[in-house]
Amino acid sequence: MKKALFLFIGCCLLLTGCVMHHTNNNPAGPDSQQVVLRVGISPDAPPMAFHEHGHIAGLEADFAKGLAQYTKRRLVFVELPWPEQIPALLAGKTDIIMSAMTITRARDYRISFSKPYMVTGQIALVRLRDISKFGDGLTDLLSPIVKVGTVDATTGDLLILQHKAKGAVLHFKDAGHGVQALLDRRIDAFVYDLSMNLYLGAKYADKGIVPVTVPLSREHLAWGIRRDDQKLLQAANAYLKNLRDSGKLQQMIVHWIPFYRSVYNSQ
Repeated sequence: MKKALFLFIGCCLLLTGCVMHHTNNNPAGPDSQQVVLRVGISPDAPPMAFHEHGHIAGLEADFAKGLAQYTKRRLVFVELPWPEQIPALLAGKTDIIMSAMTITRARDYRISFSKPYMVTGQIALVRLRDISKFGDGLTDLLSPIVKVGTVDATTGDLLILQHKAKGAVLHFKDAGHGVQALLDRRIDAFVYDLSMNLYLGAKYADKGIVPVTVPLSREHLAWGIRRDDQKLLQAANAYLKNLRDSGKLQQMIVHWIPFYRSVYNSQ
């Protein structure tokens, strides 16, 4: 009887231990039943979105955390290469694109955009010794003797294509490869979004790389949402209005892009 009693108690303790162990190792915890907000992001564009200490950081990451809290959803970042952002959204793999996306007519045909949260544009990154050659902005970049680099499928790429640059145009998969080409003298100027090129100019200043703060275009950044998800679109716009009305929007932008006011000082 004693053996049977000890065996029964042991089984109970074992079963109890198993249940507790399973509960404690649930990574989602009590929030596992929350609706998920799947944010499509390309974390290769600092200071907008990038990896830092094993996490995604940057202005867009802060926006995503705020939107998830505002909508009471559980945030999940879905990391994607830039060209896959819209296809993934349309396929239902993500709920919203928060990755420094410019509003363009072509994109607007396919998805809905939130209200813009930031005015931006394209600027050029050049070698310090050559900066005097690019004071006139786009006109200088279109010269037949200038080799221009852009990131494929971006608005910088579209800008150079539309204006029919007469010199060689090299396309890169990301900004890092573009900057390296500039350092290697394979290109004379790297055209990319203002915030990213300001960041890269600061990062590589000691190697003689500087941004030309003459805007080549005027663009608006916004978040992309499927056309059939009007509820999320309305929530994103309401969240953005709260940020703007409270003055927090400008604070968040300047926190990540300190020189923003000196180039685009209005929304």
